[in-house]
Amino acid sequence: MKMAYLFLYNDEVGTREKITQVLDRMSRVITWRYDMPHCYYVISESTAEELHQQFQLINGNLGRYLFIEASANRQGWMLKDTWYLLTNKTHRPKV
Repeated sequence: MKMAYLFLYNDEVGTREKITQVLDRMSRVITWRYDMPHCYYVISESTAEELHQQFQLINGNLGRYLFIEASANRQGWMLKDTWYLLTNKTHRPKV
């Protein structure tokens, strides 16, 4: 089953470009998006522990980060594409 996660990290983990490259290399990541500093929205069928293990294997022990499931108990002010991804576990179709 697909799950949505927030991936939060500090500067020591790497630059946006580096994090993007790591997520692209992770076989456990189905897709991702970002629209805020230090935060990615990650879709995966894996647990947070499995994501953590694979991320650490590729990126090492740099900085602090957190994979946390984005449950249905959420609210905020986000872009429509982000809400769509978190709700549907896939990118919003281009119109």
